[in-house]
Amino acid sequence: MDLIFLIFLFIIFFLIGLVFVMLGWYIYITEKEKKRLLEKEKLEDEIVNSLLELKKYTTESINISDEKLSDKFDLIEVALENDVGSITITSEEGLPIISTIRDAEEVSAKYSALFQRTHKLLKDKPKRVSIKFEDYYIHILSISKDDVNLYVIVRSNFELDPVNEKKLIKDILKVLEDYIPN
Repeated sequence: MDLIFLIFLFIIFFLIGLVFVMLGWYIYITEKEKKRLLEKEKLEDEIVNSLLELKKYTTESINISDEKLSDKFDLIEVALENDVGSITITSEEGLPIISTIRDAEEVSAKYSALFQRTHKLLKDKPKRVSIKFEDYYIHILSISKDDVNLYVIVRSNFELDPVNEKKLIKDILKVLEDYIPN
């Protein structure tokens, strides 16, 4: 009886020790993953800032707002090539699909709703709406990709001319091929 009690006690302590080891391992792995994600985000920010710094030396500087940039480098590259501050592509419902800024939900909802109201109020159904603020412009463009209606919200320091607008839309449609399947 004494031997059975000692074996039972050994098994209980072994299982308790195993649970503590597994819990410690889980905490270690979780902390390591958090650290890795933080380093990845830091590296992404560094890459974006390097791209912006490089852009300063190649063309006129773009006045980008305090919005934190996204990790969607393909769209950031399109924005830099076309000298615009930010690009947000949104659905008709105002949900962001892809953006050069993180947390683009507010921008998407606000400007897609504005475009829809403008579109309903005017007899001539516009394909684009441009809004001039004190030191920048917001352009809302209506595009279609594989029969899906989308809005492109562009922030820039200048009014888009038709040539720049066509190039920008062409570049954006290339990027959208990765996000909207055929």
